[in-house]
Amino acid sequence: MNPKPAEMNRSTVHALSPAQSCRDRGRQSFIFHTKRQLGQFARTVLQGEFNEPFESGDGEMAAADATALMSKRPAFAAWSALNIGSQQQMWRALGDMIKRQSSSLAEAASAIDASSGAGSLTLNSDLPMPAYFQSTAYHGQPGGYCLDRGEDDWLAGALQEAGGTLYSRGAGTGARDSKGQAVVRFIEQTFPDFRPGSIVDLGCGYGGQTANYALAFPEAQTHGVDLGPGLLRYAHLRATALGLPIHYRQACASQTEFADESVDLVVSNILLHEIPADLLADVMRESYRIVKPGGLVVHQDVPTQKQDTPAFQQWLSQWQVAHNDEPFWQSFADTSVPEALIAAGFDEADTFEAYQPQVDGPLVWYMAGARKS
Repeated sequence: MNPKPAEMNRSTVHALSPAQSCRDRGRQSFIFHTKRQLGQFARTVLQGEFNEPFESGDGEMAAADATALMSKRPAFAAWSALNIGSQQQMWRALGDMIKRQSSSLAEAASAIDASSGAGSLTLNSDLPMPAYFQSTAYHGQPGGYCLDRGEDDWLAGALQEAGGTLYSRGAGTGARDSKGQAVVRFIEQTFPDFRPGSIVDLGCGYGGQTANYALAFPEAQTHGVDLGPGLLRYAHLRATALGLPIHYRQACASQTEFADESVDLVVSNILLHEIPADLLADVMRESYRIVKPGGLVVHQDVPTQKQDTPAFQQWLSQWQVAHNDEPFWQSFADTSVPEALIAAGFDEADTFEAYQPQVDGPLVWYMAGARKS
């Protein structure tokens, strides 16, 4: 078992981290720089072409009109095709790297599983998978988050960690960026006296962010909840390898099975834009149900809710819906999370929206939540 790290970020290495060959590094470097250049191209060339009607006094355009305008531009067609292609190449490169080392990684997983970790893993084979979850391959990840090839399968988690690292860095976040760290900093700055004794991370995925909370609040009992069994198997092995006592449970974020008012801190990281609007409302109700009086709820996500988001950025978000397996991105942008929290039972005066700078990237993360009276 590896020693407990001082902090968690995208550079964290553990026993299940695949080794990169020279070919792996070359392929991933090509994808990384391609994504960086495509982002730069969007900010310079595409944004200028998109803004032409505004600058000429034509006023605002409907989303359909903007799409029709841009679809006629050769620059957009090339950018879109290259963006889709780079994402497909990313998954091929990462999948090849992981599968080539399947035997050695399986041996490492067995060694971790045999060690005495203080965490736990509870799976429920009878749990029904929602239709949206089964049919969505988020960000094009092969098999989606529900991929499950058998009792010991954790490929979905390995792909999610590797893909999230490469995709996010290519999109502009740094090697040290961590969404969980941003939430911890937000809590420390906004609620400096808050010390949770129990934490639940909703939609925890491969457990990368759950680890941040276990590390930041070592006296608390930390739990991670997700639907994907392959994600959770990997999360449990990862936490054990890093010496973190985290308890993972297979359940829906809207039906966690925790007792009423039993949790001090309820968090989620980029969950809300990956679920339907009706489920988002259910997640807010579940957050209210399980959090203790005086407890805190913080949901972190992409900053689509920012009121001054430029029209071009809003339009790019719609590209994510159409071409990057993000079917709920726009419905999330159209949803008021504070209103959903109030509808769930929180007092309006106790709800908040905020924007927290990334750890070492140029953007900000969206934070919404409430403290229960």
